[in-house]
Amino acid sequence: MTNVAEPGVAANRGLVVCSVGSSRSGRRLLNWSFGGKNQECEEIVMDRRSAILTVMGILAFASRSATAQQDSKPAGFVLKPNLVYAVVGGKSLRLDAYLPAGKRPSPAIVLLHGGGFTGGAKGGYTGELARYLADHGYAAFDIDYRLLGDLGPGATRQMAMKAAQEDLGRAVEHVVAEAKTYAIDPDRLAVGGGSAGAITALLATYGETRSARRPKAVVSLWGSMYGQEKAIKPGDPPVLLVHGTADKTVPFAHSESIAIAARKAEVDQVVLRIENGGHTLPLNNRFQGRTILESVAEFLDRRLR
Repeated sequence: MTNVAEPGVAANRGLVVCSVGSSRSGRRLLNWSFGGKNQECEEIVMDRRSAILTVMGILAFASRSATAQQDSKPAGFVLKPNLVYAVVGGKSLRLDAYLPAGKRPSPAIVLLHGGGFTGGAKGGYTGELARYLADHGYAAFDIDYRLLGDLGPGATRQMAMKAAQEDLGRAVEHVVAEAKTYAIDPDRLAVGGGSAGAITALLATYGETRSARRPKAVVSLWGSMYGQEKAIKPGDPPVLLVHGTADKTVPFAHSESIAIAARKAEVDQVVLRIENGGHTLPLNNRFQGRTILESVAEFLDRRLR
């Protein structure tokens, strides 16, 4: 299986004064770095008072630079919890909207929790992912959907899987219809989730019965298509597949099958293989040098920015 790794980007910003000392010749030495890159030490002829004034000036510049950089970043996000996106059979389906600061239309993602279609709720690790993405400029919608117990006596897991796909479609339609309210760009919309939520997003996007509205990308955390990966076809959106090799609930081979089918259809796929990882992995732990949160953001940046 080919592992596709997308390089992360890390940079230190700002001006940092390292030290002020004296050379053997009695000259003052000013050691400094800019943008995280150490510069060669420069000999500067100055008396003690001038050296101190120079350092103070540099520190003042560094402070102004850091403030300007902070002002250029999004000032966090706004959480709007428990918004009703649909009512089905008398049951209100709700979502938590994590909206980035600023008025510019943002790329967006709709997320679904796991729980085997019998349990689980928004606000767990999908809430954690939503918060991270919102803090990085994405509008993230963490949704609840109907579970097996909501469908009445005699309902089957297959029926629950279908209901979840329908509810994902309702959530997407709600977000698109309220694009101006949420300040999102409906043409830059992704879907994703974990476990049962990932299965729902995958089947609704690539399966035999697809949602009418097509997302621009899919994020699958330890998901599966249970044989429907053969329905993937050319022109389908790119997919990120995050999966542990020791997952005993949804085996890693399921993501391998999806990646193989996507490759045959010439659909862009990225596989993040977590060696010895089980099911439902910590999103903020580092695997192969970066967190799952970072990997998801990098994948979306390349497809939705």
